[in-house]
Amino acid sequence: MNSTSLDLNDLYLFAQVIEQRGFTAAGEALGISKSHISRRVTHLEASLGVRLLQRTSRRLSLTDAGEELYAHCRAMIAEAQAGEEAVRRRTAEPAGLVRVSMSVAITDVLLARLLPRFMLRYPKVRLAIEASNRQVDLVEEHIDVVVRGLSFDVELSSLVQAPLGTARWGLVASPVYLAGTGMIDEPDALPQGDLLIYESINKPVTTLRLIDAHGEALVRTIQPRLQSDNLAALREAALAGMGIASLPLYACARELETGTLCVVLPEFRSREGRLAALFPTRRGMMPAVRAFVDFLKEELPPLLG
Repeated sequence: MNSTSLDLNDLYLFAQVIEQRGFTAAGEALGISKSHISRRVTHLEASLGVRLLQRTSRRLSLTDAGEELYAHCRAMIAEAQAGEEAVRRRTAEPAGLVRVSMSVAITDVLLARLLPRFMLRYPKVRLAIEASNRQVDLVEEHIDVVVRGLSFDVELSSLVQAPLGTARWGLVASPVYLAGTGMIDEPDALPQGDLLIYESINKPVTTLRLIDAHGEALVRTIQPRLQSDNLAALREAALAGMGIASLPLYACARELETGTLCVVLPEFRSREGRLAALFPTRRGMMPAVRAFVDFLKEELPPLLG
């Protein structure tokens, strides 16, 4: 990165001396002593090795070098003011780019219904969305918001969390499959080898944790027939009669409505299902990012089932 050996504050003070027509007037306008401004301008001249001002008891005038430098100082100050105005406009109205990382499930099933509505409401906001289940370093990757299901590791992190609601997870299977297995009216009746589990292949699954209506957990040993972090694959496998899938009910709402899938053990949840928006800090959050998070908090819960 190129840099200058000059103090930019000295350039600003030099420009103010010219615009206020003297050191005394510049000092009064800025609330700085005349002697301090004089010292800084003298230091600027020494740094450049040229005289910028011709000083007499009655008159102050620019040298040729001073004229040239003053033109650049005016441009510098104008650009700084334009930058300040641009940032203030951004803080007044949601605008600009918001970089978001969301799990594949949320992106595929939920966000497709919400994105058009958000973009119509905030036409000056641009979105860049990554659909991924990987762990994200928000600061390193310049991500503004991460939307994930909460886990133990996330809850202990230093990220700020904005709760987005709770998705109801359950066990579902096709009527054809259930007709072949007989009644499943308690966790012990679940077939250990016919479960279709949502999880990354990097995390071996050997147990199924079921949460009852009182919030108490039951743990059963299993050997999944299918393990995937793709909800659509699990849903299709369940529809094909391959077993009992652990799914968020929003991901199979249409199938439950039409009866092509049925809930198994409806009094139990197969996952916590809490969703949250995660971001590094609330301080200095751009309006576009805040608008996106607030929009999700408002619009996402009704879709979670």
